[in-house]
Amino acid sequence: MSENSQSPAEDNKPGNKFWAIFKKLNIFGYLKKETADKEQETASTKNIDEMLVEKLNTQRLPSWKQLKYLPRFLSPKEKNIMRLAVTVIVIALGLMAYFLVRDNLVEKPARGGTYAEILIGTPQNINPLYSASNEVDKDLSKLIFAGLISQNSKGELIPDLAKEWFVDEAKTQYTFKLRDDISWSDGEKFTSTDVVFTIEAIQNPLYESPLRASWAGITLTAIDDYTVQFNLPSVYDAFLKNLTVGILPAHLWQDIMPENATLAELNIKPVGLGPYQFDSFIKDKQGYIKSYALKANEDYHLDGPYIEELTFKFQPTFEAAVDALKNRNADGLSYLPQNLKSFLETRKDLIYYSIPLPQYTAIFFNQTKNTALADKKVRQALSLAIKKNKIVEEILHNEGTVLEGPLTPDMPGYEKATSEQFDVEKAKSLLAEAGWQKKEMKEEENKEATTTEDRLESDGNGWSKFLFKNNQELTVEITTTDQAQSMAIGELIQKYWQGIGVKVNLKTVEITKIQKEVIAERNFEALLFGEILGNELDLYPFWHSSAAGNQGLNIAGWRSEPGDKLLEAIRKETNIEEKAKKLKELQTLIQNDMPAIFLYNPNYTYVMTDKIKGVNLNKVIDPTDRLSGITSWYIKTKKGFK
Repeated sequence: MSENSQSPAEDNKPGNKFWAIFKKLNIFGYLKKETADKEQETASTKNIDEMLVEKLNTQRLPSWKQLKYLPRFLSPKEKNIMRLAVTVIVIALGLMAYFLVRDNLVEKPARGGTYAEILIGTPQNINPLYSASNEVDKDLSKLIFAGLISQNSKGELIPDLAKEWFVDEAKTQYTFKLRDDISWSDGEKFTSTDVVFTIEAIQNPLYESPLRASWAGITLTAIDDYTVQFNLPSVYDAFLKNLTVGILPAHLWQDIMPENATLAELNIKPVGLGPYQFDSFIKDKQGYIKSYALKANEDYHLDGPYIEELTFKFQPTFEAAVDALKNRNADGLSYLPQNLKSFLETRKDLIYYSIPLPQYTAIFFNQTKNTALADKKVRQALSLAIKKNKIVEEILHNEGTVLEGPLTPDMPGYEKATSEQFDVEKAKSLLAEAGWQKKEMKEEENKEATTTEDRLESDGNGWSKFLFKNNQELTVEITTTDQAQSMAIGELIQKYWQGIGVKVNLKTVEITKIQKEVIAERNFEALLFGEILGNELDLYPFWHSSAAGNQGLNIAGWRSEPGDKLLEAIRKETNIEEKAKKLKELQTLIQNDMPAIFLYNPNYTYVMTDKIKGVNLNKVIDPTDRLSGITSWYIKTKKGFK
């Protein structure tokens, strides 16, 4: 019998009978069904409630008001777990942010700060028409004015006031599209009128601009307010570099007579479109400008500048300038002579940049001022008597290269001198061939002389120390600036020349006056001076006959028809080998005529404090080029992402 089966006797018990009736009536099945129905009804009610809540609350996520009740439903253990999870998340997010910032946050230039630099000399004409003749004017003009194109710190030509340009196939027509979003400080719009006025003023002989020779034969037309076209008489390889010249505001200059242009107040309070604007200046009791302040141009059309204010302080000599820099009266010095570098050893925050420049220092002869110098043999003798190596070694401290002509080391055709052209005996022989002889000393004549100048100096052997011809003593006056280095070189040359029988008077002129009083007026016999060839390395403005007059850069007044033809051909030549060949020919021609004695090519040393960041002097051809990247210089910094 199975476990679940019961006997008939057991079925007759009262309890068993009751359960049997329940089974027959399926009471349990009914109860189960009733329970299931009730559960289904409850579930349906619950679903209806949830649907009602969802309908009333459209947000899928709980709100902050709802979340703040969450702790009431959490146990202490659950609360601790929640706190730990939040802490871990916060730390993880913090570490992620730290590493992100650490790897991508850098110091970036910020606007602010001031920079003070010392210049030798004083402002005279802060004007692109005249600034080529004065280093101080060149520096200030570069910052205040802008050209159609400019040069960056790498020496590359980039758009400036012009946004683009086009050159025809013949390379004789240049068309420039000007920017139409630039205004002068008084609100007047910059247009092609300003460009035409500036270039025509340079070409106008009444303005007496030293740049005139570089623009000879070039015509300019304004196509419309924002288009100008230049037409060249022939190919001019370096023409684009001419377009870095600063543009003047025509509406401010057009009523000033050309003859009075150098007297205009705009030369001292200039208006330009460069990265900086005139702010103020201070004069001393004698009326000389002692300091000159510029402020950042808030409306400058290119990037920058970061430094808000520039102050230039002027000193008469390099010695005074070095002393001021040593005493922290400035942050930089435009040029540091090597013999003065040791005086700055106490300033440990200075950085020195030493760069070769396309510049030659020479003795330029004025043959009309001293008839003895008109004799080529005399000039040759003077050249042979100078030991150039000694000048470079002892006075320049080897910061320079000896030159025998106008070609500098960075020019095509330059060849380093293999031997020094120094021969005292040959120099004396040439003077003798030219008719210059010593004069027999006569005590009676010396006693009767009324002035010291008339008394002859004896060589100790009964003859005059210096040479004579037709009873005239061979005398040469050397003029140079009153700077220690220039005077030291002048004194050494004086010694050399007097060693071959030439009486030498050394005349020094203040550096602030030498341009107006000596060079412009050609008021010298022999001028010891340096010429910087500039970005285009073009000898045309310095040796072409058209630049031989007053205000021109042809200081020696050299006039040569073959030389002019060569200079014109060199400008047109685009093949570097052919250009080098023609430059060599030009150098030989100048050496043969000897209008000047070329001495050396100096290194340029610029010094400034290390607080100035962003300085890049990779390409410096002219000392003014040190300022080409000034819009990227900065003092202040801020944090920013890469």
